[in-house]
Amino acid sequence: MGYYVESSEESTDDGQKLWNPSKTLRIINTDPGYQRLTCCGHAPSQRRRCRNPIRADNREFITRTLEEMAYLRPGSAAVKKKMRAIAGPALCVRDHQNQAEELVMQWQGEIREMEPEMIGRKSAKPSKAKRENSVKDEFEDEMRSMKDLLAELQEELNNLKRERASGRGATSTKIQQQTIKQDESETKERQQKEEAEKERLQKERLEKQRLEHERLEAERLKKEKERQQKEETEKIRSEKERLAKQRLEEERLENERLEKEKQKKANEKRQRDADNERIRLKAEKRRLDREREEREKVMKEKAEWQQAWQKYQSQWADFRASKQSDGDMRMRDAIPWPVLSGEHSDVRASTVREFFKKAIPEDADRSKLMRRECRNWHPDVVNRRPQACTLTPVDRVMIDMICREVTGLMNEAAGKSAESFE
Repeated sequence: MGYYVESSEESTDDGQKLWNPSKTLRIINTDPGYQRLTCCGHAPSQRRRCRNPIRADNREFITRTLEEMAYLRPGSAAVKKKMRAIAGPALCVRDHQNQAEELVMQWQGEIREMEPEMIGRKSAKPSKAKRENSVKDEFEDEMRSMKDLLAELQEELNNLKRERASGRGATSTKIQQQTIKQDESETKERQQKEEAEKERLQKERLEKQRLEHERLEAERLKKEKERQQKEETEKIRSEKERLAKQRLEEERLENERLEKEKQKKANEKRQRDADNERIRLKAEKRRLDREREEREKVMKEKAEWQQAWQKYQSQWADFRASKQSDGDMRMRDAIPWPVLSGEHSDVRASTVREFFKKAIPEDADRSKLMRRECRNWHPDVVNRRPQACTLTPVDRVMIDMICREVTGLMNEAAGKSAESFE
């Protein structure tokens, strides 16, 4: 698989990762378009891996556990325990929670595929115990060779004995020579046996020393392994405490951020409310100002019409009281024309109608007033005035128009339709 880092211990002391659990266990979904952690279950209907998403808290737990597994030996019991811990979170809740045990067995199979490579890496650098076993094998081979040599010497000695027993026709010289050779052979054999015994005793002493050394080394390795396990346990505990503190700090910072955002939104809302209130107050002020201006305008206009009506009434009183001696005065200038300005030039049907509608007081009897105005403006009444001779045709047309408008207003006030003046 190519994901294993050489180490003979269950974990490392220097923080070095032993393997890559994410790649070895194929946690990441490598389907096109995904390349992320999805449900590790198998979808039989689709004949592929499930693509349902994993919850964010489960993804965080799986990532953290895989990071811890990277520092542990793949075949250790701690790794198996952690694989069982992440099997459930690595499966979608809706469809594949029943595949947890099958998923753990699949992961164990992936780890077993790493063993040939792991063995190959370990065999590339033989341990001290293996080197000592190799020396022991060489020593045993030499012992077997010496035993074979002794057997050959013993066979030759037996042959010499048989030849001496069967050499009846040999001369005494030959017997003597054979006896000498036999003595030399026995001497040599005795020396060889003594040397072999010395060598055997030496090898036994060396073997005892080697065994004692191996025992002491095994005890040292055992103590070292216990120390490393204790340090690893302490390291894991410290890491868990660090992660817990980090998680609490992140939660605190997140709560502070949320509180600041909440405070910011509250301040923004208060500011918006204050702005809206200022806008509302300004609009209300403008409305009140407009209403006040409208009231003032209406009151001013009403006062103007009241003054115009009073002036109109006063002019009529003066006009009625005028004497015959005033005949040399032009009647146009003496007539109280029923318009706001009182000027002859402003007399039109619309201004006359507007004058009588707006200038007459609201509490006055409009019907009665309009009947009186109808008598005042009747052409026969006007023509009986001493100054009537000074009226021009245009003035007479205007008087006729005023009489018609006054008659129409009188009829309206009396609830009748306007009639043309005859």
